[in-house]
Amino acid sequence: MARWLLRVLVTVLLVALTLGLTAVAAWGIDRLVHVDQVNRNVTLDGIAIGGLSVAELEGLLDEMAAARAGDTVLIRAPGYAIEVTSAAAGISLDVAATRSAALQAGREDGAISSFSAWLTALRDPVEVQPVYSIDIGVASEMIRSAPGWVRVPPTEPSFTAASGEYIVTSGTDGEYIDPVATAEALAAEVTFGRPPFSVDVPWSPMAPQFGDEHVAQALVAASELTDTDLTVRLNGQSAHIGRTTLNRWIDSAVGSDGLVPVFNEERVTESLERLFAGHTSPFPQPIYLVEGQQVTYGLDGPPAMGCCQDGAAELLYREAERGGRAFVFLPTKPIEDDGGAARVATMGIAELVSEFTTKHACCQSRVSNIQRIADIVRGVVIHPGERFSVNDFVGERTREKGFVAAGAIQQGHFKDDVGGGVSQFATTLFNAAFFAGLDFDDYQSHTIYLSRYPYGREATINYPDVDLALINNTPYGVLIWTDYDDTSITVEMYSTKHWEVEQTDQRTWRSGACRSVETFRSRTGPDGEVLEDSVKARYRPAEGLDCNGNPTPKPRG
Repeated sequence: MARWLLRVLVTVLLVALTLGLTAVAAWGIDRLVHVDQVNRNVTLDGIAIGGLSVAELEGLLDEMAAARAGDTVLIRAPGYAIEVTSAAAGISLDVAATRSAALQAGREDGAISSFSAWLTALRDPVEVQPVYSIDIGVASEMIRSAPGWVRVPPTEPSFTAASGEYIVTSGTDGEYIDPVATAEALAAEVTFGRPPFSVDVPWSPMAPQFGDEHVAQALVAASELTDTDLTVRLNGQSAHIGRTTLNRWIDSAVGSDGLVPVFNEERVTESLERLFAGHTSPFPQPIYLVEGQQVTYGLDGPPAMGCCQDGAAELLYREAERGGRAFVFLPTKPIEDDGGAARVATMGIAELVSEFTTKHACCQSRVSNIQRIADIVRGVVIHPGERFSVNDFVGERTREKGFVAAGAIQQGHFKDDVGGGVSQFATTLFNAAFFAGLDFDDYQSHTIYLSRYPYGREATINYPDVDLALINNTPYGVLIWTDYDDTSITVEMYSTKHWEVEQTDQRTWRSGACRSVETFRSRTGPDGEVLEDSVKARYRPAEGLDCNGNPTPKPRG
């Protein structure tokens, strides 16, 4: 019995020894086979990688790194979320560390431990987890660039002297997602978790940059800034700005060097505009051109400039810093943003409202005078309510102005005089004004009727005592335009049609040897109101006779 038992034990021992030697041999062979490969039965993030060469493993890891770069990273705060890719958050697969872990899987230090791990791997796969890394700086900057990461900006302390006294307002905290703390929380999640990564963070208080000590320093600087006087100039005008006004301009601002006093641009501009009200440079006046009864215009002169272009507050601030030792020439700006188009449009000079033509013989000296005065008056604009006097505008008709001697009527006699013939222009202008509905402030008919003029509806002029003066009684400007040829003179008036005019009647009566004429017109306004008026003329019976039929002395010369 004892021998049999001994034989069994020896057999068992021999079998065990054989199996053990076989396993050890297999382990040894396996180690030799996988010396430059991943051990058998190893997985990486669920992917079987056993037997992969180093090159194959690196190729797989590169593909995995590219795929993981697009994973979603979520950062949540109450009522807010930032959702970006792993790459944008600075998170990446640590290829070197993951490769090392994969190649080390199943390879323990020491023969016994290594053999034991090899045996375990025959039964259960060895799972290797990918290793991730995070760049804290990239993660922090990503948060700073996210819209809404500051939920409530902090309010810096401030002060203003707009009311004349300094009023200080304390700063208040804001709320934000702390970039560094959030990046560190994300790093912990990356270290111990698996993608997709997410963290929940609170809103943190965000303190103002500056405190009470900064306010005190800025107030001292403000006091020094207004301890001066300034002299400013604009369009040749000078003005003095005292300390009280300077003080009212003061506000605080956050500058590169901290809290600083500044001049409030809006309050500075308001003060300067009041100070220089009416001191603009001249407005350019429109120069009109009529072609084919179409009115166009250009502006004569540079645009009107006034107070004040942006930057005036900064100029005044810098001079106050210097102690106000020099004039401050204020930057001007155009008063009319549209270059005057709106101003010209309000004049309403847009259409022909009346015209009149008179005829004359060709080539006489008087024609030169008619055409010369037509050239001078062409383009005159009578503004609403304005009075236009021919004598005041043209002045005395002299040879220096281009006038020549021609026939005229003086004291009831025909004689040559420099400027003779201009009364035909006056008559033509008179009739154009008559049918435009303008008022006559001053006029006089010829003393002797000339058949080339409308009977009783004409005017003469003689400098300085006999004038033709018109009043523009419409809400629009009236442009006088003249045209002529060898045998006629035409006066046109351009405006916006205001009056409907017609001659309604004419009556004549004798005044001794003279004949008086009254011509009536009717003017209907846009509201339907009708105005009636008349013009008058009186004609002598003949040259050299007065209304009593007596001869009159001839004028000298």
